[in-house]
This record gives sequence, C-alpha cells and structure tokens, in this order.
Amino acid sequence: VKGEFPLQVINPHYLRRSHSILDNIPWLREAWPNPVYLSAKDAKDRGVQTGDTVQISSRHGKTLRLAMVTERLIPGVVGLPHGAWVEVDEKTGIDKAGADNYLTGCIPSGQGISGWNSTVCQVEKYSGTPLEPDANWPLRIV
Repeated sequence: VKGEFPLQVINPHYLRRSHSILDNIPWLREAWPNPVYLSAKDAKDRGVQTGDTVQISSRHGKTLRLAMVTERLIPGVVGLPHGAWVEVDEKTGIDKAGADNYLTGCIPSGQGISGWNSTVCQVEKYSGTPLEPDANWPLRIV
C-alpha cells in the first residue's frame, strides 16, 4: 500500500475487553494498556519510540494512542486493539481513546459488510499534549 495512507490496520481482540465490553474496569485498564503496535522499522522510519503519543489517521478519522514498538509485526502493519470506547476531543475532532472503528468508514465490501481489515492509515508522532495512560483517566458511567 502506498500513498497518503501506507500502513494497514489490523484489530486484534485483546485480553482487556470483549469487543467493547469491560473497557471501564480499572484493573483491566491497568493490567492491559491500549497501545498501538508498530513494527520496529515503521517506528524508526517515523522517529517513534515506545511510549510516544502518536496520531493514527485514515481518510475517515484520526485517533491517538501511546506507541508500543515491537518486532512481532511485519513492516507496513499497525495493530490497534479492537473495542476502545470513543473519546472525541471537541476542539480537534480527534478520538483520544484509540477506537479502531473511528478509522473505518461505512463503505461496505461486495458482501454488504464493512471491510474492517481493509483500513489503511498513516502513523506520525503527535505534536500536541501527550496522552496519559488511559488507566489514569476518570471512569465513565454508561
């Protein structure tokens, strides 16, 4: 994949949640942070290190996450765990919670469902206020 969005997003299901259920449990937030996983090569190419706040952008939206650099992903693939609750910054329109669905559009595939594994993105170091680990965020009651 080349162009404005050269990276493919995958959405692993994560031990912290079951889809979007349980995302408000304090001890799960502490035990399982919600980073974005980047290959070591992609991180190096972008000047990103583990713990940096990064912006993940697609043609549909933008979200922020703390980076986790790993050798376990091939270059060109970004791992954004599925199920985070959206937390939109009203000033910027950027989701601060790492909601993978914020990056996917509503354009269906040929079978009439969303193409979750067809989302492409760009990742760059964020120049705004760094994110606090979401285990430190106030809990929301829904």
